[in-house]
Amino acid sequence: MPLMRHGDKMRATIKDIAEYCKISVGTVDRALNNRSGISEKTKKKILEAAEILNYHPNHTGRSLAKGRTMTIGVVCFDLCNNFFPELIDTIEARAKEKGFFIYLILTHRDFSLEEDGISYLCERQVDGIILFPVGLSQMYINSLKNLGIPIVTIYNRLDETFPFVGVNDRRAMEDAVEHLLNKGYRRISYLTPDIAFQRKQGLNTYTLQQRLTGYQKGMQRFNLKAEVLEAGSLEEKLDYFLERQKFDEKTALLCLCDSYAVKAIEYLRKRNVCIPEQVGIMGYDNIQALEYIHPRLATIGYSVRQMGQAVIDILFECMDNPEYFREYLLDYTIIDGDSLI
Repeated sequence: MPLMRHGDKMRATIKDIAEYCKISVGTVDRALNNRSGISEKTKKKILEAAEILNYHPNHTGRSLAKGRTMTIGVVCFDLCNNFFPELIDTIEARAKEKGFFIYLILTHRDFSLEEDGISYLCERQVDGIILFPVGLSQMYINSLKNLGIPIVTIYNRLDETFPFVGVNDRRAMEDAVEHLLNKGYRRISYLTPDIAFQRKQGLNTYTLQQRLTGYQKGMQRFNLKAEVLEAGSLEEKLDYFLERQKFDEKTALLCLCDSYAVKAIEYLRKRNVCIPEQVGIMGYDNIQALEYIHPRLATIGYSVRQMGQAVIDILFECMDNPEYFREYLLDYTIIDGDSLI
């Protein structure tokens, strides 16, 4: 069987795999590019043959044939907790299955870094972009639309014209309020960053606002008074919370995210508050670090891997069909923990 040389190793072509499996080149191509129209049994046979024959895709040839660079840009906030690394890992693995490589840009929630990152990706002619938006202005949104590059947003929404992947945060927070009420909590405060301040700075606060609105709607639905701890530092918010507590009724602190909840537990303990006997704590995101937190935090969980797979698959659809649009909201689960009684 004729094989191509690659350095000191022999490397097969798609034609070699087709001859080895006694099937058509088109069938091999569908299997290697994970396209439909092929049985799982045949696909498995082809992939095993590709490994045996030391097949590696010719990215240069594929790029020339398809008019693509076979690269994707991912513009993300940071890698500061387990959520983002797991998400990026899933996106990168899915992209690799399709023969694509990714450029990773970290903005640290700085809009100017986001703009610079987008420009960098455009210069490198990436085939598509997965964007965790920081910016929000209409001028910025219009500039993204004029790039001519497929963009799928995740975590924060831009507007109704960009495909979006996220969680139904509003409904999840409403359900969290109901969960706390069912456990007997009657005073439920909400701990969040200063959303109004971030909005004044022109930052995208979509997810922050959705979670806050969910809490407020939940409290309203059960005729309870909402208490939002928003202004000031985390310590100032919690000091204000404690100053108003008489602990004469079952009290809980519902937090924007798990990292806020963990910091709240740490600070309240320093103030000699017993968790959960005096104050119940609940977070959001079910980050992996919770395995090492005591008491085990009650939270809201969803599949990060499912989110990563959804966003890259939608981007591929957009690359093949510029008119394609989809909003994908993941299911979520209320996860009880020892931080509530």
